Amino acid sequence: MVIKDMPGRLEYQNPNPLRAQPRTVIFVAYPQMGLLDLTGAHTVFWAATRNLNQLGLPGYTLHTASVAGGTVRTGEGLVVQTRRLTDLVNEPRDTLIVPGSPHIRQAIVDNASLIDWLRLASTTANRTTSICSGAFFLGCAGLLDGLRVATHWTMADQFERAFPQVKLDREAIYVQQKSIWTAAGVSAGIDLALALVEADHGRKLAMQVARHLVVYYRRPDNQEQWSPLLQSQYLS
Repeated sequence: MVIKDMPGRLEYQNPNPLRAQPRTVIFVAYPQMGLLDLTGAHTVFWAATRNLNQLGLPGYTLHTASVAGGTVRTGEGLVVQTRRLTDLVNEPRDTLIVPGSPHIRQAIVDNASLIDWLRLASTTANRTTSICSGAFFLGCAGLLDGLRVATHWTMADQFERAFPQVKLDREAIYVQQKSIWTAAGVSAGIDLALALVEADHGRKLAMQVARHLVVYYRRPDNQEQWSPLLQSQYLS
């Protein structure tokens, strides 16, 4: 997707006229998942779709699905309605997104069938991604071996013990390695989603979405997960 500046507006040109269908994003839900891990990224794709649809162009089809379907209670206590993952068997899998959980150790134990699903589904997905401690699910599915990845800074020691064959980048906001994308904690899911939108539709659209959401389009290069600025604010 190429976007060029026009007087008073943006004009979007699709370099691939065969791409007439929206891209499908499947958010993989499970009990005790982090709410903002899900909704932050979801809102980015929603905003991108709104911009594209206004110009008559396809955006994203968004699904939130779990193993059993129905309602899923997040770690923060709010309830999310989901479809069954098996109901999406005939849907294209452009992007899979696995949110993290404040109770990731128990979530892994309770969701062995989800790990099996991810292992299989990732073979046909264009991109498999995680937000925050969702990287533990990808690691348990064997999708991260030999790759550099990101996760929440508070989970770093635990992650390295669990997956010694994976190179954890403790400072990264998000990392792309081949078709695998991983993000740091919580709000970093917004950064990840903006990067995915940019990969699909270009920098201009990603910037418009970031502007709408009043967030950084791209954080400063020296921004660390637990930056000196945050440390000074915490200690003051």
